[in-house]
Amino acid sequence: MKLEERFPCYNAVHKMGAEAGDKVVLVNPNEIVEVMKKVPKGKLITSVVICKKIAKKHKVKACCSLTTGIFIMTAANATGEAAKEGKNLNIPYWRTLKAVAGSIPS
Repeated sequence: MKLEERFPCYNAVHKMGAEAGDKVVLVNPNEIVEVMKKVPKGKLITSVVICKKIAKKHKVKACCSLTTGIFIMTAANATGEAAKEGKNLNIPYWRTLKAVAGSIPS
């Protein structure tokens, strides 16, 4: 889709370098989870890096960081709920950070 200034995530996506009219992607929750699952033990990733990876995959300027954050939180909550039922979703959500902190893989 093409980024418009009226979009709720416009400011965040604009900070990532996208301008109104640029192609951006509205992320799919499954894509978020797949990236989260690939973060190796002892490493961290940020929501910004996840957005950049997904944007690159779709060959667009950026992705919606608002929905990315929502889906990260949803995955973390689902993992907790599944654990209460004795299930393991294998999503290491604790390796995903909201903001940049220290050395983060890109």
